[in-house]
Amino acid sequence: MPTLLIVGGGLFGSQAAAYARLKGIEAIVFDPGLDGAASPAAAGLFKEAWAGARFAQHFQRALPVLERLYGIRSVPLTHDDGRVESFLCVPPTAILERAPMRQTVTAIGDGWLEADGQRHEGWVYVAAGVWCEQFLAGLRIIGKAGAAFAFAGERAGHIRELVYGRQAVAFVRDAGATHFSDGTAELDYADRHERATLEHAHSLGLTGTPLVRWWGRRPYTPGGPLFVKIGARTWLATGGRKMGTIFGASFAMRLVEEELILADYSFTPGIRGISPLGLG
Repeated sequence: MPTLLIVGGGLFGSQAAAYARLKGIEAIVFDPGLDGAASPAAAGLFKEAWAGARFAQHFQRALPVLERLYGIRSVPLTHDDGRVESFLCVPPTAILERAPMRQTVTAIGDGWLEADGQRHEGWVYVAAGVWCEQFLAGLRIIGKAGAAFAFAGERAGHIRELVYGRQAVAFVRDAGATHFSDGTAELDYADRHERATLEHAHSLGLTGTPLVRWWGRRPYTPGGPLFVKIGARTWLATGGRKMGTIFGASFAMRLVEEELILADYSFTPGIRGISPLGLG
């Protein structure tokens, strides 16, 4: 069975690697650690209502994958009026590939990729977030930036509605610290946006210098998240927005169960190339 070669070690790529290995498929993740990757900043919170009717199938498909691979915990967050709302959580620190190949993928083809001048052959899954358009032109990916922070100490979970569909949340994502994010996603992210985020954090009692600052650009694609087959042995997925954990798990199952395991491939390398800018 060919090796699964994954471009990108974020939520999409890491979950695909973990699920493939669970099914006995070797997986190698290539991720050079570029500045602006969104996944490390993710809160890891999700709930069924966010999926709505349109994406309900992805939510239902994702839950057993997440539970089996990482375990799902419940996080209660208290509103300003005292009402408690329960969320599900899988922190990205539990998901992200521990030791990816720190190499830059410069080209992909149908069943191969090239990284640091070396060619690797197998199945290829491009899950490079805002960088996906380097490998398939015309995706029209929009990168919207924001920042999240970790503050010292563990605080009780809190949520505050800022505007419709956007909340400030503070909770213990990882032991020993309190994670804070406010859903900021801006095309022209600037210092003023970061100051506003920190002001929201301070309003929830998180003061002092943050222990950690994460900055990243969420990938948005027209019509919602994208999973597309771009060659006989090559796939691409991106556009998780604020639900990268859910779509990453759903797409991982689809890739492995419906594309790799069930496909009756007679693997012969070297079929039709794909240039770094699209189909060649």
